[in-house]
Amino acid sequence: MVTLFDFVARLLGSVIELVVIFVTRVALSDPLAFVSFLVGAGLTTFAVAALGYLALGALVDAIAGGPGGGRGGSDAIGRTPPPRE
Repeated sequence: MVTLFDFVARLLGSVIELVVIFVTRVALSDPLAFVSFLVGAGLTTFAVAALGYLALGALVDAIAGGPGGGRGGSDAIGRTPPPRE
């Protein structure tokens, strides 16, 4: 039976092997492939970072309240906004 540690170790080893194979056999085979690889990696990294930033901001806003003096948070969900003066 495979333990959790063996599974994670094998998974990480496979990921490292995949990166090495992809870089050596695919990305470095052609200059256009290398540029395409860099552009794709940059776009993917930017998208993941932006989504993570937004998700973390939403989580912090839901827990601690927004920047409007504590008007945010879970008690503000579904409540009508106060009237303007």
